[in-house]
Amino acid sequence: MTDFAFTPLVNDPYKDAISTALGDGATAYTDTDQGKLVKLATAEDSAYELCSSGDEIEGMIIAIEPSTVNSGKSFGTVQRNKRIIAAGAGLAVGAFVVAGAQEALGTEVATYPVVIAGVPVDFKWRVIRVIDAATVLIELV
Repeated sequence: MTDFAFTPLVNDPYKDAISTALGDGATAYTDTDQGKLVKLATAEDSAYELCSSGDEIEGMIIAIEPSTVNSGKSFGTVQRNKRIIAAGAGLAVGAFVVAGAQEALGTEVATYPVVIAGVPVDFKWRVIRVIDAATVLIELV
C-alpha cells in the first residue's frame, strides 16, 4: 500500500501572492529576507513588516524587488494563503501556531521560518503534518 502525506501545494504556487511595500523604509529588505513571516504594518499604509515572536502570521515573503515605493520602502511579494514548511519543534497535528522568533532583517533564514504554539484570532494557521521532530507543514484555515 502506498503512503500518503500532505505536501506543499504545487498546483498554484502563487495563489494569493500580492505585491506590497515592505517595512518602514528605514532598513532595506533584501533577498536574504525571503522566507520570513510578515504581518500588516499597523503604522504604515499598504505595507507589511516582519512578525515578532507571538504575532499572528499574515503571510511569507517570497520575493524582493530592487526598487522602492512609498517614500523609500522596500518592494516585494508576499504569499498570503499557502501551505508553508516551518520549523516547529514539539508541535502536533492540529496545533494552532503563531510566528516564533525570526532572524533579523538582512540575515538569511537558517532553515524554515519558526512557528510556535499559540492562539491566533484572525489568521489561523495550524499544523497539518509533522515532517520530523523539528519541522512541520502549516496551512491557513
